[in-house]
Amino acid sequence: MKPAIRILFCALLLSAGPLPAAVDSDDDVYKEDAIRPYVDQQSEETKDAEDLPLVIPPYPSPENLLEVDISRYGYPYRLFVDAGSVTVGDDRIVRYTAVLRSPSGVDNVSYEGVRCSGSRYKRYAYGSGGKFYPATGSQWKRIHQTRQDAHRKVLVDEYFCPLPGGDQAAQIVARLRRSGSTNDSFSRGEQ
Repeated sequence: MKPAIRILFCALLLSAGPLPAAVDSDDDVYKEDAIRPYVDQQSEETKDAEDLPLVIPPYPSPENLLEVDISRYGYPYRLFVDAGSVTVGDDRIVRYTAVLRSPSGVDNVSYEGVRCSGSRYKRYAYGSGGKFYPATGSQWKRIHQTRQDAHRKVLVDEYFCPLPGGDQAAQIVARLRRSGSTNDSFSRGEQ
């Protein structure tokens, strides 16, 4: 390589600035693992799927829906969380029913769990026609900062995590209530 080209190449590399650090997929953003430092996280992640029985809550009713404002992020859907479905298990997983309403009024209902440690989610069931249908083969997935996961990212960052002390589910519901209002248009399909 000619010296002038070599100098130009080095100058370009230096002007690019530092390269971004690799993101560890098991980052404990909210330091949830610090609470129980001697627990093997891998065995904990498989424990909820294999050992703990899953109880799917009743289908959401309009009077239990709390609207969470996600419009400020440019998200085209409205988000509702069923207050009656919010639980926090001994496994520290926040389970809840989410209703995403499209601008045309179509509802996408799902029962999911999020793990603050590692910022992951798992879909347990889909809802349609007033019933839940178990999701088969669902795996833990990382919550990304993309449009598809925008509602989960807001729930994790602003309402679910870090997990509060005391009655965790009640405190999460209180956070959600402060964010929005109960919306009874779920059954009518209003926008």
